[in-house]
Amino acid sequence: MLSRLRRLFHPTRPMTTPKQQDDSDDLSWLNPPANPHDGAAWDRFWLNHIEHGIGPPFFDMFFDDSELVRVMNDEGKRSVLCAGNGISQEPKALAAAGMEVVALDISPLAVEIAESYPFPPEAISHYYEPAMQRLGGKIEFVKGDILDSTICPGPYDVIIERLTAQNYHTHGIGTVLNALAQRLSENGIFLSHCHDGAWRPPAEPRHYSAQWFREAGWTIWNGHPERKPTGRFAWLVMSTG
Repeated sequence: MLSRLRRLFHPTRPMTTPKQQDDSDDLSWLNPPANPHDGAAWDRFWLNHIEHGIGPPFFDMFFDDSELVRVMNDEGKRSVLCAGNGISQEPKALAAAGMEVVALDISPLAVEIAESYPFPPEAISHYYEPAMQRLGGKIEFVKGDILDSTICPGPYDVIIERLTAQNYHTHGIGTVLNALAQRLSENGIFLSHCHDGAWRPPAEPRHYSAQWFREAGWTIWNGHPERKPTGRFAWLVMSTG
């Protein structure tokens, strides 16, 4: 399998945007598995995307860690759990900023892709300013279910879930968020990023996990440094398009 993936990762193959599809093509492979607990279904999901030319750069296109890295450095925080990481290269970028990172996903194939996908030095600039790089970072890729809090138990200074909890909005999103919250340190940061691809004005974009955090009494922050709360808080990030 690894040799097959390496062929797919060949630098002459575009891995940023989907290949042009014929109108008759079945595009169901674009949709996340109906059962987010099914690791084999996630394997098929990621393999289909890679085979159609959609790689980590496409999935990471909305990620900006500049403010996160700055806050972590200011607060002396180093340990990070990237929960439901998929094929994202964000863990490598955070490790290059001097952080101790664990990337956790239920899909064995996603873990293999995330770990083996090429990450050249120039890729750093997509996530934060290259001057923010630091020595001493570590990274570990782990296959496991985020619902099992005995896997990668932490505690972590920062937990990041990007477009993961929203896959469980009809399968008990609170169960997922609670399992992750149990891994967060007493003064930790829980960054929850939701993407509303169907958003159109004048409607408000939907952040799938926001209601759970509010009902659970979490302090919520939107990233503005002048209003950064103390103690444990949820950092809610939104993207559309």
